[in-house]
Amino acid sequence: MEPSFEMAVAAKGGPQIAYRYTIGYAFDRPTVAAVQGRQLALCRQLGTARCLIVNSTLNTPGPGEHVVSDEAVLMIDARQAEAAIRRFDAIATAEGARPSRREVAAEDVTRQVIDAEAAVRAKQALAERLLTIIRSGNGKVGELVAAESAYAKTNEELEAARATRAALAQRVAMSEITIRYAFDDTPGGTSPVRASIADAGQTLSTSVAALVTFLVAALPWVVVGLPLLWGLRRLARRRGWRLPWRRRVDPAGMEKVGQD
Repeated sequence: MEPSFEMAVAAKGGPQIAYRYTIGYAFDRPTVAAVQGRQLALCRQLGTARCLIVNSTLNTPGPGEHVVSDEAVLMIDARQAEAAIRRFDAIATAEGARPSRREVAAEDVTRQVIDAEAAVRAKQALAERLLTIIRSGNGKVGELVAAESAYAKTNEELEAARATRAALAQRVAMSEITIRYAFDDTPGGTSPVRASIADAGQTLSTSVAALVTFLVAALPWVVVGLPLLWGLRRLARRRGWRLPWRRRVDPAGMEKVGQD
């Protein structure tokens, strides 16, 4: 039995629009799971005829993770999409999240709908004519074989046209809603002042760590080098060695060695 298809009639009275919504929520507390769970539960309550969960992801942040992104994709009755989004917002706000993104994309598929319906009607009419020829048995064997081959090919094309028509009907009747959840509890992430303080603390910690590393690396050289320099200095004093810039000249022009 041919499935009902009212979109061709509707297309004559107005454009056929497919809507896609993208909404996002920002979290600074690990409540993504609670919000997503309640929103998906609301979708299930509406039933698969009005709301269908296409896919969803949920990641639990680890001890060292400050940023986590999750997503859910729903197909919802186009007539109830905006009302459902308002209910999703209420659920998220109650758990401390804040809306961070709103996007609506509309695509006019009126011409595609009309073409798909026309293709179905044309292929169906051709299939019926070929079937009549085959059943009549009139004509040569070669002609009947050719008619059967053409009938099989036409049926394949008819099924493809019906699938295209059904997909367009789905796009118009059901709107796609993509929900994105962003969890971020980075220190100072919500305040410029706190962010600056956190950055300053991080910079100070890095500098202190570098200084400690330098001191640890230099300590063996200091332990060995200081006694060595002290011994060389004593040896030089005993033998009367002086550096060039410590020599002096007496008034008579004779070079003398300076004494400490």
